[in-house]
Amino acid sequence: METLKQQALDYTLGVMPKEESLLFEARLENDEDAMKFLVEAQEDFANLSLTAPPSSLGSEVRSRVMEYTEPKMDFDPFLSSNDINNLRDNFSAQQNRYQGGQASVDLADINEGGIKDEVLIKYEHLINLLPLLSGDSKAAAGEFSELQSNLRSSPSYSQTISKILDYNLKSEDPATRSVLRTTLSSLPSLSFFSDRLREDQANMADTRRLYYLCRDQLKIMRASFKDLDPQRLLEDEKLRLHGARLLHTKWWGAEHAYFSSKGQVKCGYFFDGPVTERCVEFAEYDANMYCLANLLAPRSSTGDFHMELLKDAVPGATLAVATAKMELSEHQSLMYMTSGDLVTHGVASQDHFLWKLIEDSMLKGHKSNNLKELQERKIFGINRLGEYTYLWFAWPAIL
Repeated sequence: METLKQQALDYTLGVMPKEESLLFEARLENDEDAMKFLVEAQEDFANLSLTAPPSSLGSEVRSRVMEYTEPKMDFDPFLSSNDINNLRDNFSAQQNRYQGGQASVDLADINEGGIKDEVLIKYEHLINLLPLLSGDSKAAAGEFSELQSNLRSSPSYSQTISKILDYNLKSEDPATRSVLRTTLSSLPSLSFFSDRLREDQANMADTRRLYYLCRDQLKIMRASFKDLDPQRLLEDEKLRLHGARLLHTKWWGAEHAYFSSKGQVKCGYFFDGPVTERCVEFAEYDANMYCLANLLAPRSSTGDFHMELLKDAVPGATLAVATAKMELSEHQSLMYMTSGDLVTHGVASQDHFLWKLIEDSMLKGHKSNNLKELQERKIFGINRLGEYTYLWFAWPAIL
């Protein structure tokens, strides 16, 4: 009993290892003693908090609390649209889920040696950076000197992006798509926050945001290049459920940047439950979410955009939706980008690349080689209702 009580305390404190936490959560469903000790631990910590001296809320905490009081966005018009009704009528999940790796490439498949060097250098620096951002780091406690020293010791990530995009990249090549996925999904926002932290305006909110971005970028890179870090990739490929709450924690109230543009992210409730089965699958899902955010952030007329994750809206699927209030001209330009009609100097735009990455991911996630069929079934798409533009993709749910 004492061991079980200690487990309840560790779980409440958040110091229990992830694997043990999953086992403890599973035990709560059937073990009354486990539930009793958990309730007692939560009550003890709640009472303990009352003994602390009162303090004023920081601006970030205050804004997040106020955001919780705002009415949730009404998605009923979108969910009752012809596109989503079409999706409901035609959605079917495969028996075997996407497990990652089928479409990843080797670093040797990259034709340009300069790009290959940038990928390797970027990955090694991020590996060294991640511990400086973790929950037990000095930066997490408000001491930024070590973190800033690390960031200033190498060129900005924005320079890496510029170098790679200076090449005449063609999205039809599988190796180039892996390069684009690691360059255009989470890296632009990562470079924005790392540049801000390099300066003398570091704060804990930016540190936390950079932690999520760094962690996501590393997983996306490993999932894209199977020989980049084989040992860690083996861990990423193990069966390990990833829940929607992980995404909600990361996105809710976050500031997201795509090159020079930035905007505040708003989220609904998100559903409770798993989204993917493995880290490599979660990296794929994550990259798609970043692509949706990147497409909306520069075009939002209000400076913010909304993200939602719905499970019951389409039977058998999780539905990721991103929406923003947008001028009609911006919506039309986005339509041109996604259709491939807008080409600049013979090179597809960055936004067109983002959409191609989503298309590529839908083929992998739905075990299909027929993109036109997925488009007709509305597995992913773009739509406009009133003043709002909606982007979405459906992913097979974990039943």
